[in-house]
Amino acid sequence: MDMGWQILFAVMLIILFFLLFAGEWIAFTLMLAGVAGLIFIGRGYVLNSVGQMAWNTVCSFDMTAIPLFILMGELMVHGGLSKGFYKSAAMWLRRLPGGLLQTNIISCAIFAAISGSSPATAAAIGSVSYPELEEKRYNRQMIVGSLAGGGALGVLIPPSINMLIYASISECSVTQLFIAGVVPGILCALCFMGYIGIRSIMHPEYAPKETTTYTLIEKLRSSGGLFSFILLIVIVLGSIYSGWATTTEAAALGACVAFVMSAASGNLTLRNLKEALLSSVRLSSMILAIIFGAKVLSYFIAFSGISKGVTGWIVSLNPSIGILFVCIILMYLVLGCILEGTSMIYLTIPILLPILKALNIDLIWFGVILTLLTEIGMITPPVGINLYVIHSIAGKKCSFGDVIKGSLPYCAMYLIVTIAIICVPALALWLPGTM
Repeated sequence: MDMGWQILFAVMLIILFFLLFAGEWIAFTLMLAGVAGLIFIGRGYVLNSVGQMAWNTVCSFDMTAIPLFILMGELMVHGGLSKGFYKSAAMWLRRLPGGLLQTNIISCAIFAAISGSSPATAAAIGSVSYPELEEKRYNRQMIVGSLAGGGALGVLIPPSINMLIYASISECSVTQLFIAGVVPGILCALCFMGYIGIRSIMHPEYAPKETTTYTLIEKLRSSGGLFSFILLIVIVLGSIYSGWATTTEAAALGACVAFVMSAASGNLTLRNLKEALLSSVRLSSMILAIIFGAKVLSYFIAFSGISKGVTGWIVSLNPSIGILFVCIILMYLVLGCILEGTSMIYLTIPILLPILKALNIDLIWFGVILTLLTEIGMITPPVGINLYVIHSIAGKKCSFGDVIKGSLPYCAMYLIVTIAIICVPALALWLPGTM
């Protein structure tokens, strides 16, 4: 069937949004849209290879890193190490302006370097910190904002599941992409800490001053939880940066070390181990199902000529890089309101990738920008996953509106850092260049 790519593109979008608003699961939405599109253009015979697509999705050495990184984070959570880690960090940081709110940001940043998942980071730190902050009468919007915004660092600070997925599609170096996320991740965390410090100084009632003091000996004695997390980060990222291990090998090594640490703590009972394994299977299955559905849709986009048509149209306009990125940012801000990060990546990259290559845009640099934009989607209503995670932890005392209001300043800061990366590419590309 010879049809213009514009019509096919419109049909695809109509099917996608109809299924999404009908409440269909994202993985099945992507797959059904792809299957319907292939049948619509008379390429139904391609459906014979759908089984092979599913097999290739799960039987990939690079994709193996996803469940391994998830398992690593789940073992640290269910092994009880996240509680000891937060208490250790709080003893060192509670005297800063903002007190335990600063601890939330630092804890999220460090935990993000283990879990690779934004909701897991927000849940792990939020479940430990929220009751204590509520008891100490911290401002609720400041509490939930710091947890939602800090938790979103899970998809930027390596290892990042979203980065792994983007690298598998774009065929760029996972190792370089991971390392490229370090400086932007630190920059985001510093922005958050600066914001909390300034607001706490302007409004002292938002973050009551901590009166408890600890001696240096007491702080050092409590640092076991902090040390275990830092050691795991050094092992995983150090092995990747040095070239000693591939990303998948580093993930396997990290999962083994996390198991040993959790078992040594004495908190990893058989029941906790079972919960960690089941949580890992659930989350991994969800992500791999989305990947499979998106691959079916990508086949339709390739066969139908949509990607070629869109690329030719964009290139013919000869847009400046600035205008192109303004359009990309607006697109992801809108999509972030209705889709989660993994779905956004698989929905858009098959279309954007030919355009990026045609305009000679560095794929590592764009990968960092994309990850920052998906972070914003994690904390934008109505589908921002972190918002629901934090609201479920906060309970009835904190309304969903408070969670949204508390998160909005962090959306703005993520956007500011994104613009900074676009204007100064070296912020993302300098560290990978030293490898």
